[in-house]
Amino acid sequence: MSAARTAFRDVLLTYLTCDAAGLRPEERLRALGLNSMRAVDLVLDLEDRFDFAFPDDRFTDENFATEASLWAAVEPLLGAGARP
Repeated sequence: MSAARTAFRDVLLTYLTCDAAGLRPEERLRALGLNSMRAVDLVLDLEDRFDFAFPDDRFTDENFATEASLWAAVEPLLGAGARP
């Protein structure tokens, strides 16, 4: 796992009701406690952590369904200047 993916996962875990062992890439985030309010706070934290902007059109149920789908939405936004 890359440093960026590990940092992403660490931030994500602060918004879920499970520990690292309970988070699998295809686990439904809603079932782990991620609601719409937490999702907004999560994105703000990810933007601060990695220094990028998350476009409004990426706030979809599909993107926030699982860790894997959220990472797929975030990873392309991480430019060369993103902090791991």
